[in-house]
Amino acid sequence: MPVEELVNSAQTFWKPDHLVETKIYPSHHSLKHAVKKVAVIGAGPAGLPTAKVLRDEGLDVVIYERSPASGGTWIYNSAPPMGPAYPATVPSQLVEPSLPPTNQPLPYEKIDAYDEQQLLRHAPPTPCYRSLRNNVATPLLKYKDLDWPAETPWFTTHDKILDYLQDYSNTFGLDDITEFDTSLEKLTELPDQAGWKVLTKKAVLTTIRDDNGDERKVIKTSWKEVDFDAVVLSTGHYHAPHVPDIPGLAEWKQRYPDTIIHSKQYRVPDGYEGKTVLLIGDGTSALDISRDIGDRCNIIYQSVRESTHGFDEKYRAFREEVKTWLPPNVQRVAALDTIDFGTTPSTATIKLKDGTSLTGVDAIVICTGYLFNYHFLQHLHADTNSTNTDHVLVKQDGSQLFNLHKDIFYIPNPTLSFVGVPFHIATFSFFEFQAYAVARVYSQSAFLPSVDAMRAEWADRLKQKGGGREFHALGAELEQAYIQDIVSWVNTDGGRLGKPTLEGHSQDWFDVKDKAFAALRLEFKQRLQIVDQEP
Repeated sequence: MPVEELVNSAQTFWKPDHLVETKIYPSHHSLKHAVKKVAVIGAGPAGLPTAKVLRDEGLDVVIYERSPASGGTWIYNSAPPMGPAYPATVPSQLVEPSLPPTNQPLPYEKIDAYDEQQLLRHAPPTPCYRSLRNNVATPLLKYKDLDWPAETPWFTTHDKILDYLQDYSNTFGLDDITEFDTSLEKLTELPDQAGWKVLTKKAVLTTIRDDNGDERKVIKTSWKEVDFDAVVLSTGHYHAPHVPDIPGLAEWKQRYPDTIIHSKQYRVPDGYEGKTVLLIGDGTSALDISRDIGDRCNIIYQSVRESTHGFDEKYRAFREEVKTWLPPNVQRVAALDTIDFGTTPSTATIKLKDGTSLTGVDAIVICTGYLFNYHFLQHLHADTNSTNTDHVLVKQDGSQLFNLHKDIFYIPNPTLSFVGVPFHIATFSFFEFQAYAVARVYSQSAFLPSVDAMRAEWADRLKQKGGGREFHALGAELEQAYIQDIVSWVNTDGGRLGKPTLEGHSQDWFDVKDKAFAALRLEFKQRLQIVDQEP
């Protein structure tokens, strides 16, 4: 489908060599109160540029990051996170807020005996596995104000990506405004859209001396609440694993708990030697894990359900070609139907939707992605598919967010915003453009359309793209149309106020973009050849 049919016809379209005239709204939505103090939740690829650009606009910013360092998803921890429930399908039930005792004045502090599980719940390790590399070329991920180190390859290891993010944070003083080891647990809207009460929890491992002078490990946990004029959620997608309600899957977990994981728990290929493995899903994690374990396994079955996604033509072609990059021992099979159990995993019969069946499976990796979950906004989750959705953020199936203007501003109260929601994009640089939109709106140098206009644009997008994850999926062409719309909007409004012009992507960026797919194809084939040559 042509990009013009997917984007609101009143919006601007991508022209790589010049800015085109932006849409002029007949009326705009004014924030009821000046924004001076902003909380940014998350110090990863979305939160870091957001905090930097907000500070550039003269706003007071605090970053809350539940990990002990910046970097988000690109922080590797050899310890896996705790496993999800089986099934895990209702977003509001996937992550529970951790709140202080009722009626206790804040700040409140307690000290508990060391419990590794408690720390894992507070700051779960990310989905980063040992072999993780970027699939979007590094020049396309570059932030405007920080170059990659010289000689950085287009595709590199997770530690080099992390170094770049932490260098960005250090260069622009963002570590100094970050409260690490601190998670957001509850957001409460202040009256008259005057801001938000931000309840955070900090948990750190420390040592104390008892009455006998002996040292022991303890966990010091504290809660506090601070008022902010605005809050930006930059928490990413990879927190609440989705485990589908497939008959037999929960029983498999109960019978053979050590033989089934969600891809978020995957770390290394060790332990898969000589095994027959079933991967459930057709996303990036299934591709990466199959490549990582392929040379060690006997057979990999990849169970794929029929997709109803309406991908743009370039992304559809990309997905079709990616299927040819799998290790030779991968066999694509139909979606799971049910499981008949034996005494061991390998004696179970896994029945598929097409009437065929599998036996001899030793292990299962669930690569079915994640659901949107904001445990600190429980009141904006709707566990039933209610028709009254004017304030709902997440509905029952967790595949889509509602009531966000341009996937950024919460329409009922734009002092709550999001950076990093869309899929199929050049992440870091894309997030930076969203950050500029947030910063310009909060500094009152760009203006939102009226509430009615924002809702009309959202409804039009839903009609054109459909619901679910597809609603947030952009792909190559729509990504550029989206960025051009942001650039034209903030430059039109900012130009009247003498703000610096926000530049779109450079010609060098587009030159890399044109070559990136061919380079990725070569990269994947080289990885497979290296695996084949290993003893």
